[in-house]
Amino acid sequence: MPQLDISCDDLVVADPAYVAERLGSDTLWREWWPDLTLTPSERRGVEGVRWSVTGAATGTAEWWLEAVRDGVVVHWYLRVDPANPVRGRAAERLKERYVAAYRERLWRFKDEMEEGRAAGERRTGSDPAIVSGEDADPSGGPAVAPSTRPSKGKR
Repeated sequence: MPQLDISCDDLVVADPAYVAERLGSDTLWREWWPDLTLTPSERRGVEGVRWSVTGAATGTAEWWLEAVRDGVVVHWYLRVDPANPVRGRAAERLKERYVAAYRERLWRFKDEMEEGRAAGERRTGSDPAIVSGEDADPSGGPAVAPSTRPSKGKR
């Protein structure tokens, strides 16, 4: 098991194909992680990219992109051993540094992608998350799955 095993998950309300294109850019990764050399080992299109990692650390990195509702969940993994071994608190600080750098950059990207959209609003041009009112509660409450909805005879 690698010394640093990091995973982060963030929702970006944007077109999944566009997010994949932007985040799959080799140039972007060189800008975000100048101390790491990332070599694509598997390009999976709208599902993300896997890299082998060398440089300041050795191991693997991955974006796994999961289309959800009107956006995409960005799952980021970094599983590496530092080139210069670290222990204890120094290892925790290094992990925190990678996570903080990822969050700063991804959240900046998220802000750019979601600019002009108020929290909770659907992405312009996207289909609604629930496309059928068949299972909607007639009282206006949340949708109820058919298997959990009480039958009329049991009310």
